[in-house]
Amino acid sequence: MSELHREDSERSLAGTSPLRVGGVVYLNARPLIWALPALCPWARISFDVPSRLASQLAAEELDVAIVPAIEAFRSPDYVVLSDACIAAADFARSVVIFSRVPLDQIKTLALDAASRTSAAVSRILLAEKYGVFPEVRELRLGDDPASLDCDAVLMIGDRAMTVKKPPLPYAHDLAAEWCSWTGLPLVFAVWVARPADRDWTEIARIFAAARDRGLAVLDIIARKAAEELGLPHTLCYEYLTRNLHFTMGPKEHESLDLFGRLAAKYGFVPANGRLRVIR
Repeated sequence: MSELHREDSERSLAGTSPLRVGGVVYLNARPLIWALPALCPWARISFDVPSRLASQLAAEELDVAIVPAIEAFRSPDYVVLSDACIAAADFARSVVIFSRVPLDQIKTLALDAASRTSAAVSRILLAEKYGVFPEVRELRLGDDPASLDCDAVLMIGDRAMTVKKPPLPYAHDLAAEWCSWTGLPLVFAVWVARPADRDWTEIARIFAAARDRGLAVLDIIARKAAEELGLPHTLCYEYLTRNLHFTMGPKEHESLDLFGRLAAKYGFVPANGRLRVIR
């Protein structure tokens, strides 16, 4: 696309009503959002945890949101915008099952209320790989994980990274478990938009460009996050550069297809759910 065509397209988009965008509050989403205000100044960006953003998108309170990847399978009115994502090909560091017993002995599992993809992946892995079907409880956003009378607790995001003392003796990185079992990366979140019949092509291009600009300043993002979260800069930088990646390729699509089939098998999403990606 020529620069003139691009500028004309963006002026046309800016003349429409504000784009209601939902951004995840966690560090893992900052590379996707960092440059978005500059590239999409007509967007009205609000922030929340992933599960709440998913509910707001479903309620048509948002036009676009970074939501748990499982949400992309829930409605034929959803489309995935661009190849931007939050994924891990090994240890993710911020999605952890803490347990007091080995995984194959878990009978009760508390799931982080902020999570949907990781909650489903946890239950799928325990069923498929370990043959256990624990009673599921909720770890609410204000709960102390150590106070829950459960065999295991799933924690995600900044809360999992900043926990001062593991609430239970065993720690299992969920992405590492998934990658070891499937040989595929785990995709946690994607940009999802609605309605599906809108022309999202230009918006998808802008969101991909925002990701690219964010990846160019990961050191700046890590330094700011380290100050806010009280974590070492090196940890935040390695988290964004080594633990996570932010682009969907063939392996990520293969992983999402497998996840979608397994999620349907256990009734977490409709049986006919399919991803439609706008690039």
